[in-house]
Amino acid sequence: MNLSTKDIQMKANLGKILLLLFLPLLLVANAKQAEFSLTTNKSSAYVKEAIEISFVANQIDKTYMMFFFLEPKKSEDYEIELLNKKTTELGYHNYTTTFTYLLFPLKAKKIDVAFDFTIKVASDEAVAQVYQGSRDNTKWIETIDTKVELQPISIEVKKLEQKVDLVGEFQLSSQLLKSEISAYDSANITYKLTGTGYKDKNFQIIKKIPNTTLFSQQSDAFSLATKDGYKISREYTYALVSKESFTIPKVEIKAYSPKLQKYYTLVDDAHPIRVTKLDSSLLIDDVESPKRQKFNFELLQNSLIALLLFLSGFATAKLYPTLHLPKRKTKRFQDIEETKTAQELLFVLLQNYEKESKKYIDALELIEYKKSDKSFKEIKALILEEFGKKA
Repeated sequence: MNLSTKDIQMKANLGKILLLLFLPLLLVANAKQAEFSLTTNKSSAYVKEAIEISFVANQIDKTYMMFFFLEPKKSEDYEIELLNKKTTELGYHNYTTTFTYLLFPLKAKKIDVAFDFTIKVASDEAVAQVYQGSRDNTKWIETIDTKVELQPISIEVKKLEQKVDLVGEFQLSSQLLKSEISAYDSANITYKLTGTGYKDKNFQIIKKIPNTTLFSQQSDAFSLATKDGYKISREYTYALVSKESFTIPKVEIKAYSPKLQKYYTLVDDAHPIRVTKLDSSLLIDDVESPKRQKFNFELLQNSLIALLLFLSGFATAKLYPTLHLPKRKTKRFQDIEETKTAQELLFVLLQNYEKESKKYIDALELIEYKKSDKSFKEIKALILEEFGKKA
């Protein structure tokens, strides 16, 4: 049974009730609402090797508008991130949606990657309600939701034969500011790690050097998720303070390249640091004093360290601005304000405000299909108004 727009307008309440009553029956009557496939580019991989997972859903039942939603289930066995979601309109009530995910297995065993898949359908009359009403009285779409069981993807995860620090294709370089310093001055060295692979937030290049005080700072100049892994440009900055000469040790970072299927080592040579002693006579105040006072080296060291930390943070902020995608802007809700289409706004909400904006996502999906700038602006204004009240 199909209800016409004229009938709904004449008998709005009755029409809505009948629509909700008959829509599930129509769904059951259809042998097939949609066809879909869940695939991966690798059936086996090493720990922390990048894997691409794709899910494609095509609308079969053309009776109503249909929307697809896919959410990966969380697990300690892997890390997974949405790379892209693309919906294409092939014709009237005929949509196809493709989801692409980046997955990193974390344990050497057979893992199952599971998803929650939901099909949502709505009548043309329900969709039309989105374009009625003012900014203060927007009617949201009524949908019938169907949960669909998906067979999990099974992946054999292999243990690496050698112990490695990194998995991926990486390069390493370094820059030492000066190799000769005075006592209680700092030797500053920056290592730059670039490439594509697994991004380990806890990875450090220098952990400890005997008889030195070490300060470190890590920053991402660039970080972007791709189907081959994270493309990164990361800088590790170290400041080392010591009373005596020392050596920044040779760096040897063990890595594995899934692309070349081989183990390799990133190497940076050792850096000897010569520390010149301070002339203690210049640091002693014996004017009108019967005894020579002992200079407080600890006080000087603490002062220099405090100054070093301040300058390090200031320099990093000025010289090494980070670009971490995706990331919220510093200005409140600036990322929302800068969106120009429903698709852009959907991406920002899913990446940065998913929990706060669930009730807007369905409506934005439908606006993207109808290409209505007017309704996009209204919903965008509603979102900014609501978020502003919660802030």
